[in-house]
Amino acid sequence: MTKYQSDITQPEGDACAEQGTDKRHQADLSRRQFLARSALASAAVAAAPALVAPRQAHAGILPAVMISDTLNAVLAFVVPGGDPFSVQQQLTDEQPGGVEANAQLPLEFGLNTAGLAPPPFDSLSELITFALDNVTGFINPDVTGPFSARFANLSWNEKVAVFSAMESGLAGAELITLANALLLYSGLMAYSEAGVLNPLTGELLAHPVGWSISGYGGISVGHKDYQGYYRGRRHARER
Repeated sequence: MTKYQSDITQPEGDACAEQGTDKRHQADLSRRQFLARSALASAAVAAAPALVAPRQAHAGILPAVMISDTLNAVLAFVVPGGDPFSVQQQLTDEQPGGVEANAQLPLEFGLNTAGLAPPPFDSLSELITFALDNVTGFINPDVTGPFSARFANLSWNEKVAVFSAMESGLAGAELITLANALLLYSGLMAYSEAGVLNPLTGELLAHPVGWSISGYGGISVGHKDYQGYYRGRRHARER
């Protein structure tokens, strides 16, 4: 069960100041998302030919549940919690993690809107799932478990081995940037408000997990105006 507060309270203050803060906050997040998405899209274009060449018959037919399981497994790897994916990898945390932050759908949406996936993939998330599944096959080809994606059934240490093979170039130089960018973007989504943000109103539907585990107190609505010197004093001591 997702561990969220039932609602979120915001400090009172000037409505205009609050709206301005919200817009600046969303703009900062959008810039971070743009940079991460750009890196993923560029990496995907470079990785696709090497991935698909020997296995063209298997590309473009990955079921949606396999993609969602893979992305949830990546989120649990980056920010473990008490969810089934963290339990399966044998590394959990008492605090909620990336899966409980509802970050899978925003992560998948962000990947798929980063740019057109190179043929024969239908989406960037499908290409990433395909890549992780292939490398998993070399790390532990006999892995089994409750999830449809092989990567999702790995232990945390085995996931480390998968990303190590990708980041080191052992699984192919074209996967180095893809692995780095995927971990970066997954962490961003896990700690962001994306999983509980109403895209139509821009309002939070629940307290973001990232706020809780980072100790973030929420958006600021500004500071009190300068009202002058205390009791008219202009110096630390009387002259």
